[in-house]
Amino acid sequence: MPSQSNPVRLAAVGVRGWGTKLADAAKPLAHVALVTCFAPTQAHCVEFAARYACAIAPSYAAILADPNVDGVLLTTPNEGHLAEIVAAAQHGKHVFVEKPITLTVADAVAATRACAEAGVALAVGHQSRRDAGVRQLKALIDSGELGTIIGVEANISTDTGTQVAPGEWRSSREQCPGGPLIQIGIHHIDTLHYLLGPITRVFGIQRHRVIPAVIDDVSVTLLEFASGVVGQLTAHYATSRVFDLRVLGTRANARYDKWLGLEVRRDTPDRVVREMLPLATNDPIAEEIAEFVECIRAHTRPEVGGAEATAALAVVRAAIEANERGCMISIALD
Repeated sequence: MPSQSNPVRLAAVGVRGWGTKLADAAKPLAHVALVTCFAPTQAHCVEFAARYACAIAPSYAAILADPNVDGVLLTTPNEGHLAEIVAAAQHGKHVFVEKPITLTVADAVAATRACAEAGVALAVGHQSRRDAGVRQLKALIDSGELGTIIGVEANISTDTGTQVAPGEWRSSREQCPGGPLIQIGIHHIDTLHYLLGPITRVFGIQRHRVIPAVIDDVSVTLLEFASGVVGQLTAHYATSRVFDLRVLGTRANARYDKWLGLEVRRDTPDRVVREMLPLATNDPIAEEIAEFVECIRAHTRPEVGGAEATAALAVVRAAIEANERGCMISIALD
């Protein structure tokens, strides 16, 4: 295991797409070594290993058996997360897994328990709350500058659903339930938990409209928070990119757009008062990987661990159930 003088040795499990983003984030960090990788397609592993100067493992089991690996970066299909997390924990490997933590709440609870019992860190890739604009929005809420929060509107949409090919795992309703809701909307759910506290009830609508895959590509979810705040979350899979959070308060409204910035409005019937707030520049993915490494070194827990990821997943599953049953559904974490 790593000491304060030895690097944390990581293995990449999943080597394309988001796997390279995590590797890019880990590469420049002090006290980190990306030592090996694995994916089912050998050619992808060869390309990844050349890019990051690491070894290629013959299997995931080989990575778990390797004493030179301290932790794994899992960017694998959703359905494999539970078994992969539990196996890593049983072998004493720390785990960073991309969202969703698992496909069901029961599995998320089991994965979290396995890591806790093994004494290994479990971090989940909900990086959106780390965005500088979101951090500033949180500060506005907590300071009372917006007054009493009465509502929230959130939209996270992309056209990436149009690139999902029939037959791949993202095209499966079993592996990708709710379509954009579980793949991207879940990011905003975690962020909304961070900003406004737990969500207690939801009503959800998911529909398949235009993409070739048969998964849903349209979703709208109504949210009721324990605090009394009400809101809505939109997540579509076949439109231009949107990353938008609007928090409505009794003193002011704040809107954060990832590409336009953070605006506070204190409009009255007599005048419009708009203020664009300056934002720091940060890299949320680099921050979450750096934190994961520090959790391994210092035996601390991450900001987004199993409990937080389970709470976000529970909202997704409740919204899917609400769509099926046609009624509001209370959030259950068991």
